Amino acid sequence: MDKSSRILVLGHRGLIGGALHLKLAQMGYAPRTGSRVQTLSQALGNIGDAEYVFLAGGVGGGIAKNLRQPAELCLGTMRMLSAVLAGAWERKVTRLIWFACACVYPVLDRPATERDLWGGPLEPTSRAFAAANLAGIELTRAYNEQHGTEFLVLCPPTVYGPGDTFSEDGHVLAAMIRKCHAAKVAGTPEVAFWGSGRQRRQFLYVEDLAAVAVEIMQSPAFTEWGPLLNVAGHPARRLDDVAENVADVVGYTGRIRWDTTKAEGTTRKELLGGWAFPAPPTLLRAGVKQTYDWYQAKVANLPQGQNRG
Repeated sequence: MDKSSRILVLGHRGLIGGALHLKLAQMGYAPRTGSRVQTLSQALGNIGDAEYVFLAGGVGGGIAKNLRQPAELCLGTMRMLSAVLAGAWERKVTRLIWFACACVYPVLDRPATERDLWGGPLEPTSRAFAAANLAGIELTRAYNEQHGTEFLVLCPPTVYGPGDTFSEDGHVLAAMIRKCHAAKVAGTPEVAFWGSGRQRRQFLYVEDLAAVAVEIMQSPAFTEWGPLLNVAGHPARRLDDVAENVADVVGYTGRIRWDTTKAEGTTRKELLGGWAFPAPPTLLRAGVKQTYDWYQAKVANLPQGQNRG
């Protein structure tokens, strides 16, 4: 991949896609963007003559959305992946990368490696979405083996950063920032989060993931991985510790209450990286500070605190 390569970023309005588009532009590339894809004709129209495709769009969300809309999440993901992979093969794309969710791994009491795929039952709250991702991974494998394509799935832990979704359907760290900010502004003495706070989560700052994805796309070793490659971050942390850090960065001094009547998902979600970072990724507190600065500038004063629908 060089500066004259025809590069497509699908999902450029989202968290990962936005960071990818920005990173590529900063490196001197001229990435194209595309619209939402749910059919083969849409995929073919978006891909055109692109040589390198980053698929970072699609449906997704936190635990609340997984509980409320499992069918939509599953169906939308399967439609998107099947259409884009088929379109990329038909258009003879040189390389393609898409991003899976860490919920594809079974419930484990240790960090998951790529060898753990299909190794046990999935966490129930995200099972439908995970199943769609698993189908996409196997479809990626099938295209590579049958047709000689160079498609790769990157699996990060929970990704966060500027461009995140801060609605009720967002992921845990964005939800913590939104709730702590709202409580600070309103002077609310208490803020509540779902679960016990003992569940452990691993986080990766989105700009670190974007840089890794571009590096992997360029790597001569691209075909040696796959179809799945973990991209982990720092070790997982308890969510009560994460919440204290978020509250401190936001400047919220009230009480944090954990609502154990609400679902909390798997006890531990952590990956062991198949990809080794050349330098340590962004520390959580620094990443939260950058994310909160972006939130204050771009989102906090919008209706319902949402950056997009």
